[in-house]
Amino acid sequence: MAAAPVATTIGASIPRVEGPDRVAGRARFTADVNLPGVLWTSVVRSPYPHARVISIDAAAALAVPGVKAVLTARDLPNPNKRLGRSRYHDLPILTDLARFIGDRVALVAAESREAAEEAALLVQVEYEELPAVLDPLEAMRAGAPLVHPDADGYEGRPEGIPSDVPNLAGFERIERGDVAKGFEEADVILEHEFTTQIMHQGYLEPNAFAVMIHEDGRVGVWASNKSPFTLRGELAHALDLPESQIVVHPSSIGADFGGKGGQPEPSSLYYLAKLTGRPVKHVLSQSEDLTTTSPRHRAIIRLKTGVKRDGTIVAREGQVIFDSGAYAAFKPSANAMLGGTRDAVGCYDIPNVRIDGYMVYTNHVPGGYMRAPGQAQAFFAVEAHTDLIARELGMDPLEFRRKNLTRRINDLGEAMAPPVLEAAAEAIGWDTPTRPNVGRGIAICSRGTGSGDGSSDVTVNPDGSVTVISGLPDNGPGGLTMVVQAVAECLGVPMERVHLVHGDTDSLPVDAGSGASRITLVVTSCVQEACDQVVKQLAPYATSMLGGASAEWQHGGWVGPDGRRVTLEEVAVEMIRPGDPAAHAQVTLKVPRGGGLGYCAQAAEVEVDPETGEVRVLRIATSQDVGTVLNALSHQSQIDGSVVTGVGYALTEELTLNDEGRVVETHLGDYKLPCMADIPELITVNVPSKGLGPFNVRSIGEIICVPTAGAIANAVVDATGAEIRQVPLTAEQVLTATAER
Repeated sequence: MAAAPVATTIGASIPRVEGPDRVAGRARFTADVNLPGVLWTSVVRSPYPHARVISIDAAAALAVPGVKAVLTARDLPNPNKRLGRSRYHDLPILTDLARFIGDRVALVAAESREAAEEAALLVQVEYEELPAVLDPLEAMRAGAPLVHPDADGYEGRPEGIPSDVPNLAGFERIERGDVAKGFEEADVILEHEFTTQIMHQGYLEPNAFAVMIHEDGRVGVWASNKSPFTLRGELAHALDLPESQIVVHPSSIGADFGGKGGQPEPSSLYYLAKLTGRPVKHVLSQSEDLTTTSPRHRAIIRLKTGVKRDGTIVAREGQVIFDSGAYAAFKPSANAMLGGTRDAVGCYDIPNVRIDGYMVYTNHVPGGYMRAPGQAQAFFAVEAHTDLIARELGMDPLEFRRKNLTRRINDLGEAMAPPVLEAAAEAIGWDTPTRPNVGRGIAICSRGTGSGDGSSDVTVNPDGSVTVISGLPDNGPGGLTMVVQAVAECLGVPMERVHLVHGDTDSLPVDAGSGASRITLVVTSCVQEACDQVVKQLAPYATSMLGGASAEWQHGGWVGPDGRRVTLEEVAVEMIRPGDPAAHAQVTLKVPRGGGLGYCAQAAEVEVDPETGEVRVLRIATSQDVGTVLNALSHQSQIDGSVVTGVGYALTEELTLNDEGRVVETHLGDYKLPCMADIPELITVNVPSKGLGPFNVRSIGEIICVPTAGAIANAVVDATGAEIRQVPLTAEQVLTATAER
């Protein structure tokens, strides 16, 4: 095996290798894919939240010049086939039972986008309206309209779902100790209910897709999808095809923040391509993206906590209720839950706990992935609840956290929660006085570093350059730059000598994709293994060049017993010929989960206008335990961007529903993403900790957005004395809470 990599660029600010193509307009997004003879498509969507399709008349649509076909659920070979990213499949390819406004009833193909959109408006659909349920609490009551009457028969339906609660897509319980006994021992018991909003991921590039069936029957797919290998598996299941018959081609992705990991469009496009005999393409409008895709879930979280007078938490009971919307197909886990149930305990040592988590079907836009799924909701509730308990006891919120904060030792031998919390408090100047109407708040969260399957393909070329093939999607966080940097580090070559090939799903056996805080660990582990293998295979060449003496690999070359050295480039130029198998390695790894939880604490300072209720964030300090920072520029960019996401969640962003369940915001002009004027001074404190893999890394891309809402809400409580129990904190809500004080 090669020696551990010697750093030459580790910790430097490395510009994105994909950056020049993006800023110069050379990057090809899915909407840029132009296939020969391609047809444009448009979707016929339900105008009702819950309705049965009685009949579809496509005659007027087919009469529009350029229209080639109209596809409905009844045209599919298996109309009952359902989609799902994990094991739970509940989403029809096209439906004859609409479950939300915008559900996909039919698909039109035409020579132009304009013709397809015109024809979609002319498809006549007769509906039978059905009772709808839009509120998750109403949906859980006996006698509520059933969103999925046949749910028990769905493939992969999670086990253990209570039969006495209707409309459940998933359920889980976290339990330890004796909760009843814990509450008996408590001196004070406090209960609060918290609510969070529906939040869109806010990416700028709309979802886009193209499908082409080749003459040999192979299916080519282009998609705004950050998990191409997972998409290939989903399509194989949906279309009853072997995975080897499907190839997903790489495209640049205009960001996703979790929203581009699961979409139903490619499956229906396949059948439209098969029906017409031509490639088909679909680009969602911004309105469709905001109103019909998979935003962050609304949540209702009830927490009941028992404490001693000295501030020791002895028991917690709670309910975490996620509003699933119409489907659960693209939830992050097999039981359709989001992980927020376990996070309702927070980062605290509580001996007696029982938390029930519910994923509830309702008749509106289905929720899905967004950064740190379920955690933003749960940790907001926990941290707001924690402050309210501290204030009831007359304790400083920081001191109350210190008393109850977990000091659990992770499997790397460290207890990182306390130093991370202290670093955030110190950075914001917790104990220094504030002026009137200014408050400070603090919050802490935890998240693990992800794991998964990955592969890497590395070739040393005859001129000494290196080619690396990666299946990692180009969705914005800088992962492809990290691939190049890791190869350069492992082989000791300059980054400019590493050529990156963005491979399709034929190029590599597997790739876990972007998500679950796994990229850095999985990619660097696979790259290291492939580079080690190449070094081992080329060692005999180096030995030959050193006169037969046994050669030892040292960063960038081999050294013989007499001290003579040959570099990797010298060996390549002298010994490697085109196609030499010794110069190539392709590896596949299953990278295990490990390292325990990482922590992020944030402290916010805000000013509240007592007349209007407007909240202005003055400063945010974010502290997180980190392993080796590979690329300082990307690392800080991830932190800054995640804090901005958290600010939007706390103050401005919300998809609202009218009384019918229709999303009101139809373009980003209505949906208030934070802009630079909304962002305060950002203070970053990186707390060193041990890491995982060959470079000792930890995740950073998702955890940072989680505690922001809690820190800001608690700062508003400090400034006003009001109880804050929901986000976003609009001026109206702050004024109402202040009046209720």
